[in-house]
Amino acid sequence: MLIDLETYSRTLSLHELLEHAERHEPGTSFGADIDAANAELLDPLKRREDRCAAFLNWASRHQPCLFGRLGARGMQGIGIDVCWIDEAEIACGDDHVRDKIQRARRAWKENAAEGMAHGFLIMFNGPRLAFLKPGPSLLAICERIANLYLVEHAPIERDVIYTESLPLRDGGVALFKAGINIFYPSAHRTRNHDRRIPGGLMISVNSPGHWANSLVKRGLSGSLTEAIDKVMETAVRSIGNGGIGHDAMPSCSWHNREDDPRALERRRRLPKLPRYVPDDYSQRVYGALYHTDVLVPTEVTLDGTIDPDVSACEHWLHLILDYISEAECAPGHVNYALFHGHPIPEEAMFHNPWPPRRAVNAPLADY
Repeated sequence: MLIDLETYSRTLSLHELLEHAERHEPGTSFGADIDAANAELLDPLKRREDRCAAFLNWASRHQPCLFGRLGARGMQGIGIDVCWIDEAEIACGDDHVRDKIQRARRAWKENAAEGMAHGFLIMFNGPRLAFLKPGPSLLAICERIANLYLVEHAPIERDVIYTESLPLRDGGVALFKAGINIFYPSAHRTRNHDRRIPGGLMISVNSPGHWANSLVKRGLSGSLTEAIDKVMETAVRSIGNGGIGHDAMPSCSWHNREDDPRALERRRRLPKLPRYVPDDYSQRVYGALYHTDVLVPTEVTLDGTIDPDVSACEHWLHLILDYISEAECAPGHVNYALFHGHPIPEEAMFHNPWPPRRAVNAPLADY
């Protein structure tokens, strides 16, 4: 049945996919925080600006990732650009949606080049989007919106890591890698719980390395080392900070314990950390119920099991954290252009040169 749907879905527009999609009943609760936000985000009488403000207000308090939470508040020099797409625009066809996204993407990169934007949110907002059920139709819709964004990689593949390129002008121009994820309301209480949001589906893009370098460029940090310390602190506080929105739901990510005394000694010195970060936490690798860098993860998007037995789920134990570093890497290394940009000519500022790579639940080879 899944294979038949896959074949059929490729012939449909995003609007048509929504017409055929499986949904929860209107009024299904995704937690008190999302329900309250949805009252504004799904109100047809609200202006787009008001809906966007309502979303950012939610994200500033309930988003597990502190990069997103700080960006929603405009704090610590993090800038976020938003492209808002409602169901009326989706009804205009995929070409219309694709063109709007690409215009916004280009404008975001122009802002990024000056160090003023580091994150990019593409919100697909509306009631048909907000109540999509986990399953094959949601998976097909995630693929479609990814294709409308990453036109250079379309058709995208599932369970693959795609990276965006983000320019920064500081003397010359350099490109930094940025991660891309998809969020949706019905992740609530599933093993994808920490990807829950109100209002619809959202593509989220961010580049911690671009942020760090822009802090130095703008005089908001005294050195790249100081800026990278801030990135590491933000990342460490984000890991294990999930489970928000339901008391019985644990975080979908966690800190691994470090058993190498030398690695413990080499850790970056950070301010006092919250209680969910153990004293012997690793700054090399962490764990999660999914690969946190994959754009369209198959299993967690299909699986709508509520309150799953986390111990019985697949555990990804080798997700790297030590990419947050001043270390320079050769082109071709997985960490290349994360914190030291790839130099380019001005005319290549909007080009995305990074090849995708398939996620494997094992330590990275040749790392």
